[in-house]
Amino acid sequence: MAPGLRSIGLMVAASLALAGTAALGAEPIATGYTNWDDITLEVMSVERKGSVLTVKWAVRNEGEAKQAVAFGLLGGNARTYVVDEESGTKYFVLTDEDNACLASESEYVGPSATGIRDEVQAGKIKRYWMKLPAPPPEVATLTIFFDETEPLEEVPITDK
Repeated sequence: MAPGLRSIGLMVAASLALAGTAALGAEPIATGYTNWDDITLEVMSVERKGSVLTVKWAVRNEGEAKQAVAFGLLGGNARTYVVDEESGTKYFVLTDEDNACLASESEYVGPSATGIRDEVQAGKIKRYWMKLPAPPPEVATLTIFFDETEPLEEVPITDK
């Protein structure tokens, strides 16, 4: 194969590989900076199926030491939720019959809050999820609030 054609073939293969990665949800749809040292938060997907919205996110520790993270999902100090800015509606995590959060974990995380508490090792990524009431079908984007993170605005919703 001619050198020029080989280069084009390699570029096409690389583009297809990247497109496949994005289609699998490997690329974040929103990224937020946090107040935790060396921690970045990445929203991987926001999916609406019927009356339930599922938010999946990752926490990336780019530092050289482990870091503790906590997400208050339920209670007076719940600081992780989504907002439909058009209607001003705030959506909190769903709970089961025992009032446990429908999320990666459900434990006491601080004064008047239940949610997710974890440690992220240096150079590692941890993934989490939560289920919330879904906004109406005409709502296409949301603002997501996470503890210690700037608001992530106009995050798109995928319907399943």
